[in-house]
Amino acid sequence: MHDVIVVGGGHNGLTAAAYLSASGFKTLVLERRAFVGGAAVTEEIAPGYRTSTASYVVSLLRQEVVDDLDLKRYGYDPIPIEASFGPELDGRYLLTDGSPADKGEIEKFSKKDYDAKKLFEARLEKIADVLRREMLVEPPKLHGASIGTLFRAFGTARRLSKLSAEERQLFVQIMTSSAATILDRWFESDALKRYYASSATAGSFNSLHTPGSALNLLHLKIGELEGVRGEWAVCRGGMGTISQALALAAQKRGTEIRTSAEVQKIEISNGRAGGVLLSDGSRIASRIVLANTDPKRTFLTLVGEEHLPEEFASDIRSYRMGSGTLRINIALSELPSFSSLPGNQVARHHKAFIRFMPDLAAMERNYLRARDGFVPEIPIIDAIIPSALDASLAPPGGHILSLLCQHYPFDLAEGSWDDLKEDIADSILIHLEQYIPGLRSIVVGRRILSPLDLERDFGLTRGDVYHGALSIDQMFSMRPHPEAAQYRTPIANLYIGGAGSHPGGGVSGAPGYNAAHRIIRSHRPGP
Repeated sequence: MHDVIVVGGGHNGLTAAAYLSASGFKTLVLERRAFVGGAAVTEEIAPGYRTSTASYVVSLLRQEVVDDLDLKRYGYDPIPIEASFGPELDGRYLLTDGSPADKGEIEKFSKKDYDAKKLFEARLEKIADVLRREMLVEPPKLHGASIGTLFRAFGTARRLSKLSAEERQLFVQIMTSSAATILDRWFESDALKRYYASSATAGSFNSLHTPGSALNLLHLKIGELEGVRGEWAVCRGGMGTISQALALAAQKRGTEIRTSAEVQKIEISNGRAGGVLLSDGSRIASRIVLANTDPKRTFLTLVGEEHLPEEFASDIRSYRMGSGTLRINIALSELPSFSSLPGNQVARHHKAFIRFMPDLAAMERNYLRARDGFVPEIPIIDAIIPSALDASLAPPGGHILSLLCQHYPFDLAEGSWDDLKEDIADSILIHLEQYIPGLRSIVVGRRILSPLDLERDFGLTRGDVYHGALSIDQMFSMRPHPEAAQYRTPIANLYIGGAGSHPGGGVSGAPGYNAAHRIIRSHRPGP
């Protein structure tokens, strides 16, 4: 008999397991795939070429988790991304890194937007400072709250009240207004609007005109890297090194990990979770089950609606999932040379976030097309060249180009993803050749992950990399439901701790940390 079975060996499940084992709980992690990591894995896409297959950058990983679990000892080694690079079709480009040189870069497009960007970033950072503290705090209950819960909620409100009037105004606007409205309010140049719009929609299938669509700007701002706020990085050896470090930390503390062990059902008896049924027919008993899977998969598939309160099940069915994400990882025989900044030696723009963006009107048309089941006419692409920062990922002279393409529907109006994804990827590379001449001639291998592949390969329902839309009605005390927002569920001894829990998606470890500490507060290890 195990104390806790953790369903899913993604980074949150491994985080939770490490903390539980450290507190004396006999913990077993069960992972469907042949290796742990969930979406944070490193895989080979061509001989000698390794890449972060799904999740590809890190910032949200909590420093508390890094320090508590001594992840650097086990191989976690982030390499900061140095800049942001936005090439234009007319040969211009926007290359910024937060230094005073940004002024000249931005003034290529606007004489006003440099000052506007500095002020906007400063206000965002102040708001992020408050919310960053909430990542490892259990959300307050919407009703029936204890005195302790009320005091925690009061503390959050007090910290928000200390923001300036202008910062509070921006906070409310981000929560309630649209990204398009906010960007139009702050910036005059299309280049700066597109700079932020790509972040607003990344992993979030939303129209820029939807109220609350700017929330992702704040969510991505709350990260930090070794004390540097808002910094982003790649991991030496790929994102799989985070998962491997977490797995080693968990095993060092006593966790047992089994791979190729697919959970078919969470076993429920008399309203209580008591173990799992595996796809091979075997059963494993436990006192507690912690699901690292997304809310729909956890409650509607692994538990089953027959074990849930009717209204709860109905609400989970209505929980919105689907991030419109298509991933392409490409092995290249040489370094990409951009028409706007040509060169075959690694330079600062190769070590940057690279954004290939249409204008905001085209982004909106892309969303509307995707909503109706059609792929974009002009793709929205965020990219990095991780091998420019970590040469170990490719053979000498070779490189990796990693693409996150937005607004690709899970449900196609015509045809199937299995039949069309190669042609769609070809069209994306043809488009990119306007920025990188001859790109297709240096491709030596690629791996395409359609939204359907993300569901099948990684267990992400409807390909949702965030385990559910980041919108105000699915955040904080509502994520994924008021009766499960404190990591406990309507099923006794069943807990959730994946990205469908507070504080949401991204490689943070926070949901796993919070769920583990809820179990530790509620139970004792042993019989």
